[in-house]
Amino acid sequence: MADAEVERRMKVMRGDTWTISTRRRTYRRIESKAGSSRSHKESYIQKERSYLQFIKIETKNPPTSIPCSSSLTRRFFDRPLDSKCFNVGALDQLFIRDGTLDKLLWNDNWSVDGTVSFFRYPSYKKLPSRWSPLGSFFVTSNYGVVSIWGSRYYTDFGRLMRFSHYQVEEFDISPGEKYLVTYNRPDLTDPNGLWLKIFDVSTGTGIVGLNNGDVADSPQWPVIRWAGGKDDTYFATLSKNNTVSVYETKNFNLLGKAPLNLDDVIDISWSPTEAVLAILLKAGGEQHVKTLLLQIPDKLKLAEKDLTAIVGDCKMHWQSNGEYFAVNTYGGFEFFRIKEEGIPTDFLKVDKRILAFAWEPSGHRFAVIYGDEPTLSVSFYSMKTPGKVTELTTLSNKQADSLFWSPKGNLVVVAALKEGKLEFFDVDRLAQISSVANVKANQVVWNPSGEYVATVSTLPQEEFDSDWCSDPNDPLDRFTIWSSGGDCLFVHQCQNRIMQLDWRP
Repeated sequence: MADAEVERRMKVMRGDTWTISTRRRTYRRIESKAGSSRSHKESYIQKERSYLQFIKIETKNPPTSIPCSSSLTRRFFDRPLDSKCFNVGALDQLFIRDGTLDKLLWNDNWSVDGTVSFFRYPSYKKLPSRWSPLGSFFVTSNYGVVSIWGSRYYTDFGRLMRFSHYQVEEFDISPGEKYLVTYNRPDLTDPNGLWLKIFDVSTGTGIVGLNNGDVADSPQWPVIRWAGGKDDTYFATLSKNNTVSVYETKNFNLLGKAPLNLDDVIDISWSPTEAVLAILLKAGGEQHVKTLLLQIPDKLKLAEKDLTAIVGDCKMHWQSNGEYFAVNTYGGFEFFRIKEEGIPTDFLKVDKRILAFAWEPSGHRFAVIYGDEPTLSVSFYSMKTPGKVTELTTLSNKQADSLFWSPKGNLVVVAALKEGKLEFFDVDRLAQISSVANVKANQVVWNPSGEYVATVSTLPQEEFDSDWCSDPNDPLDRFTIWSSGGDCLFVHQCQNRIMQLDWRP
């Protein structure tokens, strides 16, 4: 009896075990099918979907404090601003990448070579360093970390925060300096890795990211395009299949839960001062495009204009205050008066090849270089009169390829960088101030006050060899500081070829 009972129980147990095993196998198969179906569906959705879905980042051991002396602290925590902050070198700070070193320099008046380097940090090939948009701090990167640096005085410059992102290749700071975006190319072999992260600059914590398994269409840098202004409320993305998506930073959700219902988008450009998005679209035919201005977040259409233009040559140009907007067209420019009622437009005919266009910062004037080499022309115009684009003057038979306005707006450097010529021109008086020849430079950079101009011949970082033997008399290993009138103030010799140069904003 006992043996029979044991056998019965064993059969039951075997039956139960088989049943359980079968159910488990069945469940797994269903899960696998569901998973396969879901994966197939997700891959289908990804193939069809052209927008990005952000996921929250779980940050371990977030930073808990920030140095009280930093400009970052002053910027984000409303510390009293000591007037001594504007001591010697506090504003006119210059960043250069000297071979394998990032250096920050200052000079009391830039009239003699009394340049002092108050910050040195090893640079990493092909990885950028730059000032934040408002100049509150300096940002460096290596292959796993982005760091921000700053100080209350130039004498106590130090690291303020570190942001981790494995094999980071690029970074960006939002216009109001609230967010840091880090990027590396998506690695499909690591579906759980993050190829893009967005951090809160004031706390150092990660907010959201993009998963390698959720790559809509292999996006290229820059992925995030921030709306104008300093509130950092909106940003947009433009996918490879020409779809525009707008996001809000409150929860980093897609605005309206769907991309903009627009086809064949060529490019997008935000107003520098507000959430107005300019969109360039194909309108049918090889030489037909359309310009659309949208107010975000309500997506209100502010203006729309059909244009005749060659798609590859069609470019958008915002004036720095967002008061005017221009688009290259076939045979000229179309101008939009953003601040006037109804946003009226004006057309300027330019029936020759256009080489360069530049708005006067915060002003109503602009300059154009056009013509066929070697007999080029440089014309200056004004938008001050409503309904009319007024020509101010034209400089004929010029060697010119670039325009560099002073931040103050009244002066401009008309440059022929290939020929090594600089012409300092006063637009208020419509007169040449001075002309300089034999300048070895491919960059001309005004300082924020408009008092000085730096010229330098930079070498692309990927072409630099760390074993480069520098000649102390090599003109390519130095930068020059000029007055706003074109007087050479001094020349600073560096130890190596210069990769980057930029003034602190």
